[in-house]
Amino acid sequence: MAEKRDHIEIVSLPEYAKADASFVVSTLCSLGPDFFVHNEAPHRHEFYTIYWIKKGELTHTIDTVTHVVKRNTLFFLAPRQVHKMHFSEKVDGYMIAFPDAFMCLQEAANMAGIQSSLFINNQFSSVITLDAEQEKEFEVIVQRMMREMQEQEAGYETALHSLLRYFLVLASRIKGASMAAVPEQFAAHNSSVFLHFKNLIEENYHHLKNVSDYADQLHIKPVLLNDISKQLSGITAGEHIRNRIILEAQRYLYNTDLTAKEIAYKLGFEDPHYFSRFFKKYTNQSPSEFRDAARAGAPANGLSAPIL
Repeated sequence: MAEKRDHIEIVSLPEYAKADASFVVSTLCSLGPDFFVHNEAPHRHEFYTIYWIKKGELTHTIDTVTHVVKRNTLFFLAPRQVHKMHFSEKVDGYMIAFPDAFMCLQEAANMAGIQSSLFINNQFSSVITLDAEQEKEFEVIVQRMMREMQEQEAGYETALHSLLRYFLVLASRIKGASMAAVPEQFAAHNSSVFLHFKNLIEENYHHLKNVSDYADQLHIKPVLLNDISKQLSGITAGEHIRNRIILEAQRYLYNTDLTAKEIAYKLGFEDPHYFSRFFKKYTNQSPSEFRDAARAGAPANGLSAPIL
């Protein structure tokens, strides 16, 4: 009998880092054969990750959404998203990885729209295919990153910050991202509040499930938190909280063999029957129906692969 899968592995950045634990830029082949074997099992990163597939093809599953990724494709992973990759033929390309603190994304209001667009979106839209001219431009940036990492001359970290920002700006332009048209003085504040709210959800969704709980921690009224959330993401604060709980439930159902009752307790539900009703209300499927359909490759009903 196969061993029961009861957890999802968490990978920290130092496991990939060779010279600097705060930033990684490398060809995929340079990461060694263990990288390809390891990535075929479901796992989650504690850091932001950008993959650029230069040649070959792979099947990539992020949470419960599966994509066939071909050459010259960029895709972006936020921390704690669950993913796995199946390499159908020899693949090479680049991986760029960095923790939240490297770019201070939470505090940089001018990067908030890019972060929301590429890493923290409400529908999976973080796959970008490059044309020939775009490939050349990104290649120059990545090669410069690799040179800065290798030589580590004075100010190389500042150079890496700038190169990464430029990389993300270009990717965001290709994707066609734009921030809501709000007065500049409010945009910076609201972006900071919203990203703080998203981080609070990550830390507390197991035991805090009401908008008022998060509004209290942010020292604002629930109605204002909802307004900011709708302005910057298109959905309410309550929907973000529910989506995060549903997403984690989907991750466990898809990637482990835990029962619905065991998952309910992991997610802070005292009554497993209430958890099952909650899950079905927002996905139109029971936990067992979702697991069967997801593992069979059928499209899920109702809420579709909520993304952080």
